[in-house]
Amino acid sequence: MSDFIRASSLSGYSDCPRRAAARLFRQEIEAAGYILHETPQGIGASVGTSIHAAAALTLTEKANTGSLAPLSAVTDCAVETYRETVADGVMFDQKTPSSHDAERQIVGMAAAYNRVLAPRIEPIAIEEQLEADTPFGLVLTGRGDVLAREKNRIRDLKCGQKRSNHKPQLGAYSLLYKANGYEVETCAEDFLQRVGSKKPQPDPLTFPHDIAAAETAALSVLRHIASDIRVFREGDPAMGVMPGDPWAFAANPSSMLCHPKYCSAHGTDWCAEHMAKEAE
Repeated sequence: MSDFIRASSLSGYSDCPRRAAARLFRQEIEAAGYILHETPQGIGASVGTSIHAAAALTLTEKANTGSLAPLSAVTDCAVETYRETVADGVMFDQKTPSSHDAERQIVGMAAAYNRVLAPRIEPIAIEEQLEADTPFGLVLTGRGDVLAREKNRIRDLKCGQKRSNHKPQLGAYSLLYKANGYEVETCAEDFLQRVGSKKPQPDPLTFPHDIAAAETAALSVLRHIASDIRVFREGDPAMGVMPGDPWAFAANPSSMLCHPKYCSAHGTDWCAEHMAKEAE
């Protein structure tokens, strides 16, 4: 049975392999007797999902008709997607303390994408689900945002308070597109910042990446995942790791995401490596 690894999981794997494993291999870890908790859905992810839906709508309309979708349809799509996404609850933050703020931000972000980025993009493939075998026995899967005709460029949209490193994810998309017969020459991250709802919405920025370096980064992470899951299943006597030992996956308690809000393993038998509290 093959292990399916999502392209979107690669960028965060190196930050904390054990946290990532709790997501990638949750069913297998729980079957081994570990209990993982649920993490709340964050507002950042909900906003991002909404903007991606709006972007896909306007680019699909452009691919079909040559024209962008009307702005009202784009913003309506974003808001409706947001409401569906948070129907079961969401964790707000300082930038977005309420749904009222979230919807104002979403409208501004969707409008900025439609105004600045969408007119520049001639889409070849939009959110196409792809998969490909890897040299490490894993199956890579992913749904790239868009492959654009100009420069045969992968464009990956990120929405957040600040930029992060997504080179392995971009490289994974390149591997997927190429394995499925697409010509790819360049890749770039389109960054649309989420700011407070009372601040003006900044225009999105585009950051090109070296595609060969991105592919190398993706393959490096995939190699580590394959090695780690093999050690978890088979053990490694040289490391003193028995089958089923959490130490098959390194832990990073210095990670900014080492917190029960972000990690389903935090404080469980699967991972108790978080920074200790001062003794009373």
